[in-house]
Amino acid sequence: MTKRAGRFCNHAKYYLCSIITYNNFHLSAKITLNKYAQQLSRMLCNGLPGIAVQELMAPSNRQELIVLNNHGKTARTSSVLIILFPNESGELCTIFTKRVEYKGVHSGQISFPGGKSEPHDQSLLHTALRETSEEIGIQIEEKNILGRLTDLFVPPSNFIISPFVAFLDEPPLTKPDPTEVAEIFSVPVSHCLAPESTIQQSHKTSFGQDIPVPGYLYKNYFIWGATAMIYSELLWVIGQIEGQTP
Repeated sequence: MTKRAGRFCNHAKYYLCSIITYNNFHLSAKITLNKYAQQLSRMLCNGLPGIAVQELMAPSNRQELIVLNNHGKTARTSSVLIILFPNESGELCTIFTKRVEYKGVHSGQISFPGGKSEPHDQSLLHTALRETSEEIGIQIEEKNILGRLTDLFVPPSNFIISPFVAFLDEPPLTKPDPTEVAEIFSVPVSHCLAPESTIQQSHKTSFGQDIPVPGYLYKNYFIWGATAMIYSELLWVIGQIEGQTP
């Protein structure tokens, strides 16, 4: 594996300043959960870096695939939900899933809960909420949604993904759908902000070609592709908040 230079190396490790007693949060310092959620929601609504940041984590053959796929002109719609929550130590975390193995381009990959939009979905947000409930058993209300990240076209599956961000004030209880989800795990946001978590691995494409792929390494999980591209934009936003926090 070859280390890749990080883009967030100026951001210190971030912890919610809280004390946990009998599973209740006793917020004790610079920033409360509600204040942090409000800051993040404002940032999501006040302009995003978009593709410029997303492409920092793009596979090296992305542009070639976009051209082959006619620039997404026939792409289908889908959405995902990025769930943020403080763990038992008060550290901000994100939920990821590992897909089951199947005959498809995203078999066994790390992803956010989500999926393709259905005709009965009222909106792309409702798609994300429905898929989250079906895949990992969490019922999330619209009041927990902070905002939306930049849409991303994914050439291998011909989907445009609309990412939404949710904020919970405690660790959720999850129940995976075994037909879709092999594992559910959480990653501290501070881990992926650290430059040493960003590496390159060799990946074999469907054409049998080995290409370098950037991603975030956490334990034995390698977060790459569309998931890493989407997450990189959220990490950028969180990094901006850290810089503003006294």
